[in-house]
Amino acid sequence: MIKKVFLIVFSIFTTCLSQDEISGMDIFVIDSYVTPEEPHRVMLTFFTSEKVKAKIKFDGNDELVVSSEYLEEHKFELLLSKLNYDSTSIPYKIIVENSSGVKSTSDEFDLYLPEVYTFEIKNKSNFLDLCLGGILYLLPSPTFVLQSNESNFSLNKELPIISFYGSGYNFPSSYIALEYSYIFDVKNRNYFRVGYKYIFQTKIIKYVSPGINLTTNFNGFNGISPEVSFGLFKFYETFTLYTRFRYNYNFNNAPYNFAELSIGLFTSSISFNF
Repeated sequence: MIKKVFLIVFSIFTTCLSQDEISGMDIFVIDSYVTPEEPHRVMLTFFTSEKVKAKIKFDGNDELVVSSEYLEEHKFELLLSKLNYDSTSIPYKIIVENSSGVKSTSDEFDLYLPEVYTFEIKNKSNFLDLCLGGILYLLPSPTFVLQSNESNFSLNKELPIISFYGSGYNFPSSYIALEYSYIFDVKNRNYFRVGYKYIFQTKIIKYVSPGINLTTNFNGFNGISPEVSFGLFKFYETFTLYTRFRYNYNFNNAPYNFAELSIGLFTSSISFNF
């Protein structure tokens, strides 16, 4: 049964990757950041696969012109104070048009604001947003556990500790996380993991993320846990709803190996970013 599940996961994974490569006009974001010194400025640099005119649309703001002439290299600079925002990141899209009048819109990117910036939250209550975000961040992931033909329920909590970012991505390219799992109604209930996960963004869903964990319960289970996660859609700006399949293999004879299927919310906003 485990082999069939992995074959299904692998076929979905390869389909997502191949679909992500299909694009009529390529947009390559090189730099996307806000300067830490005052006055804070939005700095954006990107290339296109052909000469185009370009605009940018920040969420909650009007379209802004980046290039009024047909170019392949595009640079954009704007005072941060001229944008409306209500979070620690501002989603945006790039709209381009070639000389034949063909228009193309990029995937949604995130512009992350500097930690030293004193945010002026507009149109929303910062306190309520902070409380709701904290609740969502602390929510554990409900998990179905299958071990020795017996099913159980588990609660897992993953905490991304270190995130590695590439230019222009909505998500980190990879991250290192710590995780705690509590399995109900079994003898060995507590499991601890440290894992490395890689994220492939796709156009069908938000991302596909294979990963590997070192797993222990400090009571006989010491092994590895390969996994694959599917980021389905964005939720409350910085959170992504995901589903995950994982198989836990014990190097010792007991306790037994077991599989997990879980659903949860992913965010790397509270981690050390590189």
